[in-house]
Amino acid sequence: MSIIQELLRDDYSFEQAEAIQIKYQNLINTASKENYITNLQMINTIVGLDVSYFNKDNQEYGIACAVTWNLKQNKKENHFFYKDQINFPYKPGFLGFRECKILAKVISKLPAPPDLMMCDGHGIIHPRRFGEAVHLGFTLNIPTIGVAKNPFFGYSDWQRLEKIKGSRSNIWAKDPNTFQDPSSNDLLGYAVCLNNGKKPVFISVGYRISLSLALKICLAITKCNRQPEPVYLADQLSRKEIKKHF
Repeated sequence: MSIIQELLRDDYSFEQAEAIQIKYQNLINTASKENYITNLQMINTIVGLDVSYFNKDNQEYGIACAVTWNLKQNKKENHFFYKDQINFPYKPGFLGFRECKILAKVISKLPAPPDLMMCDGHGIIHPRRFGEAVHLGFTLNIPTIGVAKNPFFGYSDWQRLEKIKGSRSNIWAKDPNTFQDPSSNDLLGYAVCLNNGKKPVFISVGYRISLSLALKICLAITKCNRQPEPVYLADQLSRKEIKKHF
């Protein structure tokens, strides 16, 4: 079985899925440093990704949406859908096993691989540093950012953030107030308000990109909404597509 096949399987138990995350964690840390995106000039097309769900005949289905975004023109180019059965149950920390298979399918419909992917989920903000954005980016070998709407792991005082664009709070792996050696505490990401008056999102590295550049890109392509525009549109369009099935 190839690495891609192993990572896109959706029939694991939670114990097996956790073992896969641990197995690939160190390999990802090494691979993600190769062909790193270091500046905005290296990016033309960003794809925002999200999955919406519905149930039919006692089976759960997902509709994945990929929105392609032209970074230079800062506007949407196109969008694509892929519908499939969802077999892996929801459990925090295992979203990649639930969604990466269908997300990889919708990415395959694009005319060319994107320069960067944005997932509506976490990257290394994860107890095993293996959130959905890490999972998908490593599997497809495409730079990826995690942009989640809800906190999951780590320590941050994000509740105190002013709702001003650019306001942010660090998310640490260990509690900085009690940790004995701050120099070895890992910065996992940022809680960031991407728009005035909007609640923060939780941004982290997925694959082959720095946290500072991930933050810069998210701020640049967020318009009127809480999330970056391509991720927001992927959410909205996938929800609308579901209505066709009822």
